[in-house]
Amino acid sequence: MEQPAPTQPGEVIPDGPPHAWLVRNRGLLARVAILGAVAIIISAGVFMWATGSFETSAIGYPTVWLFSFIGAASIFIPFPAPAGVCLGATPVFGLNPWLIGVISGSAEALGELTGYMAGLTGRSIVQKHRFYPRVHSWMQKRGGVVLFFMAVIPNPLFDIVGIAAGSIGYPLRKFIPIVFVSKSIKSTGIAFACYYGIGLIQSFFG
Repeated sequence: MEQPAPTQPGEVIPDGPPHAWLVRNRGLLARVAILGAVAIIISAGVFMWATGSFETSAIGYPTVWLFSFIGAASIFIPFPAPAGVCLGATPVFGLNPWLIGVISGSAEALGELTGYMAGLTGRSIVQKHRFYPRVHSWMQKRGGVVLFFMAVIPNPLFDIVGIAAGSIGYPLRKFIPIVFVSKSIKSTGIAFACYYGIGLIQSFFG
């Protein structure tokens, strides 16, 4: 009979078949998530290269999605995801800031699953970060609130939040919708700020 994977000190594993299955198979899930993320990035990259979407003059919604996904999936590796949102919102490209926000939010919600899975395996080096114990405690007490407010503002600590969410087995059915809504709000705000800000600059110097 398969034994549950060992937990980390202080780790809380919620009751219920879905969470028990996640815990037992978290190592496999982490590997599948990483391979899936790599496959998506490679496939999207090949498609965009073949269609010429990597050219600045041809930036569109797929480019915004890819930038946002990579930025969220790269744990503590600097990647200009907000820059992709801001660039896509430039009036010259004619993209809808509302749609940019939703597209970016969906990409980031999926990308943040890499951190969630890293926390689920209990093998992330981020768990040694000095802020991790505090964030872990916050997630245990006010998981949904912490997820929303940490995702709705641009900050580098959300990787720690995602890992903490995975480590306590925070339900995916709640994690993904909360992150999607909050990240969409954040990206929409950035898109409109850049849309009107760049427009004002262009009109001033035009």
